[in-house]
Amino acid sequence: MFDFRLVTGIDSSATHSFRQIKQVADERDASMVLVNLSPEVAKAFRATRFMAHDITVAPDLDHALEACENAIIAQLRAKSAEQASFEDWLAQALGSTAAAAILASHCERREVAPGATIARQDDAADSMHFILDGRVGIIVKSEDGHPVRVRSLGPHTTIGEMGLLGRRARSATIEAEVATVLYELSLDAYERIRESKPELSHALLNYVVSVMSERLSFANRAISVLQR
Repeated sequence: MFDFRLVTGIDSSATHSFRQIKQVADERDASMVLVNLSPEVAKAFRATRFMAHDITVAPDLDHALEACENAIIAQLRAKSAEQASFEDWLAQALGSTAAAAILASHCERREVAPGATIARQDDAADSMHFILDGRVGIIVKSEDGHPVRVRSLGPHTTIGEMGLLGRRARSATIEAEVATVLYELSLDAYERIRESKPELSHALLNYVVSVMSERLSFANRAISVLQR
């Protein structure tokens, strides 16, 4: 938040500095709020095309703080609803709301941009991911080394579970096809669960078995179609 109450003018070097600040803010997913802009300063910013749609302009500090507070509250509510959705899914998968809450507390939320690589084939498997929202592509190397997308996976399934549980290298590369929200269970977190919560570990293994059974059935149907 920048208060221009005492600023009467701004030169090109200052507007350039603000463009650099905006770039850093964008990289960190932060928003800029400008307060008490005089017509002269606003005109200088518009002339340099600095005034993007995602910059908030407020008439005074009270309105600026209120806008920021409302944005933070809305974000927290959204994350709270998302967390509840994640735990509801886990409760159905594990058969226990208590187990779901414990497992969710061991997971770290990740937002993945379209095209970003989540895991690479042949790398060490140090985590598994629960897909809450979005879609990922499963890509394997062909015999000539070219990447081949073999399947897409959407919400309410997992990726990387066999590598994590079997301590094997990644068997495929995983990329986000659209903006995707994941919850990551690291190897260290899984080991803590396995050692301290054996019933939860057993329930998680049963869920992974059901996921793998569905994928094996899908693979068999795909092979059957290709052989016709």
